[in-house]
Amino acid sequence: MLKRNRSKSVKGFTIVELLIVVVVIGILAAIVTVAYTGIQSAARDSSRIATLNQLQKAIELYYVSNGQYPAIIHGLGYETSCGSQTDNWGHCDRLKILTDALAPYAQFDPTELSVPSSADLYYAYASQSADGYQTYGLMVQLEGDGGANDGGYYSNAYEVGQGPSYCMQTYTGGNRDWLNKSTGWNQRCYGGN
Repeated sequence: MLKRNRSKSVKGFTIVELLIVVVVIGILAAIVTVAYTGIQSAARDSSRIATLNQLQKAIELYYVSNGQYPAIIHGLGYETSCGSQTDNWGHCDRLKILTDALAPYAQFDPTELSVPSSADLYYAYASQSADGYQTYGLMVQLEGDGGANDGGYYSNAYEVGQGPSYCMQTYTGGNRDWLNKSTGWNQRCYGGN
């Protein structure tokens, strides 16, 4: 009789076990989200570097045809639209001049080389008037540190051209910065010429 009155024990998950499962799922979701974000960032950086390499090839073809690099002292892509010299000193307009000069060799949209200044991810081109435009620097800022070992000054930018490499070989520390902000962004090393 006693055996019949005993209630059957119901087997299932305790609240603690359910909480542990929820926490583990949350941790796994966070890890996947971070990894996915990193993959997206790396893909965008790879695309930026590929565009920069295409620009570099077009610039070298321009040099072969003209005996000098495009005569633009500095062009920084700070704007989302071209055609206005009032936006950040018309840097996008200078990039438009550059892409127009390179048009026989490759097609580029200057607005795609330019982003809002708040994003700090832009292309920059500078040629040196002092040497008759025989040297240049070209870079694109990155979301990661893919430019740390490219031979240029900025670890968060991919840099090519004689200017960045010359500054890195000639000067030390911050003097290696080839986009010298104190001289109006001209392409010259912060440490001197």
